[in-house]
Amino acid sequence: MVNFPGLEKFIESSEGKDPPVFAGRQDELDALSHAAGSTWSLAREVGSRGLSKRTRIIHGAPGAGKSSLLSELARRLHASPAETGQPRLLYTTSSAVSEDTSDILAQLENLARLDTDSWNQRLKRVASHFNFSAGAGPFGVGFNPMDATHGRPRTVSELKTRLPADRWQAPVVLAIDEFQNITDGMHMPEVKLTLQSLHEAVHGLPVLLVLAGLGNAPAIAGGAGLTRGLTTTGIGCLEAEEARGLVRGWCRHFGVDPAGHGERLDRLAADTEGWPRHLHFALQALAGEMVRPGVDGQLSGVRWSVVMERNLELRRNYYNRQQSPVMRESAYLVAAVLRDLQPDRGLIGVKWLIRKHSKDEPGWDLPTGMDASEFVGHLIHQGALQEDINGEVVCPIPSFRSFLVKRGEPVPEPEVGAPEPEPRPVDKRLLDYDDPSGGPSPGGW
Repeated sequence: MVNFPGLEKFIESSEGKDPPVFAGRQDELDALSHAAGSTWSLAREVGSRGLSKRTRIIHGAPGAGKSSLLSELARRLHASPAETGQPRLLYTTSSAVSEDTSDILAQLENLARLDTDSWNQRLKRVASHFNFSAGAGPFGVGFNPMDATHGRPRTVSELKTRLPADRWQAPVVLAIDEFQNITDGMHMPEVKLTLQSLHEAVHGLPVLLVLAGLGNAPAIAGGAGLTRGLTTTGIGCLEAEEARGLVRGWCRHFGVDPAGHGERLDRLAADTEGWPRHLHFALQALAGEMVRPGVDGQLSGVRWSVVMERNLELRRNYYNRQQSPVMRESAYLVAAVLRDLQPDRGLIGVKWLIRKHSKDEPGWDLPTGMDASEFVGHLIHQGALQEDINGEVVCPIPSFRSFLVKRGEPVPEPEVGAPEPEPRPVDKRLLDYDDPSGGPSPGGW
């Protein structure tokens, strides 16, 4: 039976919400789960409960699915009845850490105090109040699982005094989302000291830091003093098979029968480039058609051309938001840099391209008050660039690159006396030319 209320809710869901189903990222999830468990087991072998320099960083462009990965990790860790030493996850954001580190430490303490039976009871109570149709686990994004009932330790040292390592019931994964926004918090000694103490495990507490943010998250972590032992993982597009699996899983989740429409659904997945945010838009467009009067939730009644147009509209609107005023101010410069970008250039090469193409003309000059380094940082923050683990800089979303290149095509000066050119028809497809990074535009439906 088609879940029409669920489809309606999905259509209205915002970009940052967890997807109804989760696909891919198995290597990343396995690595995080193993790290969380070994924080406890390996430490006990060396006579302590905490291991130092084991912080994990998950970074990627906006829409890569970092928050969903944290939520899926929570679901995986909390999906079955807990056993002694089974990791628990506390989700928070960089703004919450900057606002009040004592609250975060209090939640860590309360989470670690609960014995296994009490923890299982907590899991059952929370699960009974959560709507799992949104796809989030019981301690998914946006939920702080414990109330601060034992007061608020102000430092990690005070937390250790109140709850020594040998009294912890389980290791805790402290997952901090939107880590790139913690830059202001770095000016507060208590924030910096808390992160450093947990990363270095100077007090032997079994806490695994997981920091999720944009492409500049590793650099920000270094600026916070987390300089050694970091494990960084960049996430980007899903594999083609994973994207197809996500679309089919979406159909199962909402009770949609895919029989006879596999080719259309596979094409829908392929047209997203495997980018999680694009998949969200494409499935929202499909859901909008399925709840249309007379369709009755059947794929046979879907107008696929309308799905395509709505999908592209949602994507264009998103790209318009991602093209910041700063990028519009220097649109010609951005386009020239992205057009010439080669993966092996690295950050230095990107800065070289910026200096090569910039000139004292509107659209070609650097944004007001920015130098090349600051401009690169802004492009990373907006998802136009991403630095991978090898130091190579790429545009992680091929169609966003295409969008910015087309937006930055200089308008030629008309020749004196030349007739007015015929207006070009508006191309409704985002990918209109052979992109050297992403291949030619996908065809129609």
